[in-house]
Amino acid sequence: MKWIVGVDLRHRSDGAIKFAAWLRDTSANAEGCELVGVHVVEAKEMAGLQRFDPKSAVLERLRVESKMVIRNAGAAEGFATVDVIEGRRAAHSLESACVYHHGDGLIVGRKAGSDEEAVVRLGSVARHLLRSLSGPTFVVAPDLEGGSIGEGPIVVAVTPTDASLSACIFARAVGERLGREVIFVRIVTVPEDYAHIYWSSDALEQFRVEFVDRARAQLKAWLTEHGFDDSRVELRYGPEIAELVASAKLHAAPFIVCGSRLLGTFERMLTTSTSSELAAHAPCPVVVVPPDHRGKLDAAG
Repeated sequence: MKWIVGVDLRHRSDGAIKFAAWLRDTSANAEGCELVGVHVVEAKEMAGLQRFDPKSAVLERLRVESKMVIRNAGAAEGFATVDVIEGRRAAHSLESACVYHHGDGLIVGRKAGSDEEAVVRLGSVARHLLRSLSGPTFVVAPDLEGGSIGEGPIVVAVTPTDASLSACIFARAVGERLGREVIFVRIVTVPEDYAHIYWSSDALEQFRVEFVDRARAQLKAWLTEHGFDDSRVELRYGPEIAELVASAKLHAAPFIVCGSRLLGTFERMLTTSTSSELAAHAPCPVVVVPPDHRGKLDAAG
């Protein structure tokens, strides 16, 4: 596999670089996992820098700095190529770089650290990439250390719908490369409307138990239908993001895999994007997989 890693000179990408190196080093065939570092200088920034040096000198200086960021993260040996490109918008340029290098996906950093309290947690580049989602995209906290990456199975967030199918296929494929098992986790909550028609707490609790059991049976049937091992299923009840993070911590998962409904701008005004919220708040890396990616995985074998 080939991963395009966004390199940010402000050190927001430090965790992404370290995770990319871990991903390569942990793969069954490390030489077959290629990392390409890409730093994008936006056109408006380049215009300012060119007041002091010609463009060729600016690009070369940025290339030196990008390599230094990777080296300081302890990952210099894993990166086959480090490119510096000028583009109108960083996110668009990273997507173009992924196409140019025939990359399998992107690994980028986010703005907020694992335990940092911040209003803006993703940053504009990560937000755009998750909205367009041209391929599997890892989002990693800037303060991630290689030694803190979990040694347990991969957690994949599942709803028994087409939106999760590509995520499950991706999780299984990467799990095989890394020698990790996969746990399929579904989060359920009793709809608020139902809570109002059960007058006693005992009746509501009984309904909740039955609701969870039905959800588990539905998930196992869906996994079996699509050829997945249904023996590693976990049903959790409660707020979706908090429960997925709790599951990842419980199992010491190296990262969480989730699908995306590819919500449009208007849809995002009406409902939250689980994948973006998860990528923004999870202390471990999160990879979001587009729903149409399963054909590409099948073609790649």
